[in-house]
Amino acid sequence: MPKGDPKALREGFVAALREVVARFDEPSLLKLRSELQVATRWLEGRDDAKRAASARAALDAVTKLYQFTAEVRGFAESRKSAETASMFDLGAVGVLALENILTAEKVTVMRLLMSGLSEGLMFLASRQYVSGGNALLLAAYRYHAVAAQDALWSLAADFREATDVETMREARAAIDSLFERLDDPTVAVGVKVAVLYQLHALVGLVRCARFLGDLEGLR
Repeated sequence: MPKGDPKALREGFVAALREVVARFDEPSLLKLRSELQVATRWLEGRDDAKRAASARAALDAVTKLYQFTAEVRGFAESRKSAETASMFDLGAVGVLALENILTAEKVTVMRLLMSGLSEGLMFLASRQYVSGGNALLLAAYRYHAVAAQDALWSLAADFREATDVETMREARAAIDSLFERLDDPTVAVGVKVAVLYQLHALVGLVRCARFLGDLEGLR
């Protein structure tokens, strides 16, 4: 194994992750997917099962974020209306994730998750709830909402700092509370989709944060 491979792997991944956080568009997400695919295959070739599993989880989350981004951008471009105006407003979620993932000495994943859920509620509270009709957009929200809940719960259950019952209940309650608010029929469908987009971004970024931490000590 060339001595420079681990360093090159980490540097390529970090560069792609920074680009995604700066742009959150399809090309940057595809580049990050490519880096994660290379990392996954390289780690599998070394029989590094733990790091390979972490890379696959990050790859899956980034893929889902890319798919949702492409789908929602299509709605936003086809409907120039108040409902879609906030779809790609990531609010403080992206900033919070960037600060913690790329500058903190040690990332506490559960704190990132809970902070992201809190930001989602704040985003909801900052928008006026005006019910609007858009059957296709609402169908997209309902389809992706279940996947987002599962991804958030998997994220909460997957980290070692969440080993006691109370911590897990707190995380489950936070997820349920946010989606109860989202499912309120008075919440405009564009706001529903905007928050769901934030949550997909949160899952992707936190999964990438875990993989970045797992790369520490790689030789």
